[in-house]
Amino acid sequence: MSNESGFQGTVENLEKIKPQLDALRPEEVRQFNLSVPNAVSAAMRVFKAFKADVSAFVRTFRFDAFDPADYENFPERVGALWYVNKQLNQAIDPKGDADAILAKIGPLHAKLGKAAVYLWCDSEELGPVVADIRAGAGRMDKADELVRYAALFEEHWAEAKDNSNVTQDDLTAARTLSAQLIDTLTAIPPSDLAELRDIQNRAGEYLRRAVDDIRAAAIYIFRRDPEALERYPSLYANVSQSTPRKSTIVRPDATAPTETD
Repeated sequence: MSNESGFQGTVENLEKIKPQLDALRPEEVRQFNLSVPNAVSAAMRVFKAFKADVSAFVRTFRFDAFDPADYENFPERVGALWYVNKQLNQAIDPKGDADAILAKIGPLHAKLGKAAVYLWCDSEELGPVVADIRAGAGRMDKADELVRYAALFEEHWAEAKDNSNVTQDDLTAARTLSAQLIDTLTAIPPSDLAELRDIQNRAGEYLRRAVDDIRAAAIYIFRRDPEALERYPSLYANVSQSTPRKSTIVRPDATAPTETD
């Protein structure tokens, strides 16, 4: 299991930052609900840009709270999250049953989503509903989305049947596949997964802090260069309703030299 850049997380990545993860207090750790592949891809883009621009970060924040050296373990943060997510998925679905169901869900989910956007994306009433359905990222979200799509099309079937390629058989299949996926993903007792979920949440929080802090610094440095800022995506870029952690970085005085000044 590797992301689109070929990066693979290892147990060594997790072991290197385990002390930092253990040091996080429970109240500091939020549930990591983002898609791990998407989050890792965005994080690696941030890290690539950060390495290329590190001299600008050093010059701008040399007398302030932001220290680029604090993020030298960025690859370990990414690798730990990727590794523990892989372990969690294997624990939840050791035989790959969920993957087989998801393979069936994919084309149907895409069909329903495309039709819903075509029919209702500009509707004041239903546009937000469609956007909310499409905001999910995890495997369990797919099950919920199928049921919600089915309900949406059923409620507005008079309009949908003549203006889309969605059929009643599609709606029946959506409910069936949703139930199958939920049954598969909830077959393991929650207590057996609690430790892995906690580690994933901690790894996600630790990575999210690095990304948020680097982005906060980049937003200051490249405040007059929108193109440069595009190289520092948020982990929340594909999530409609999320509130990133507020950065604790103290920005330098506006007269401090920057790369774009």
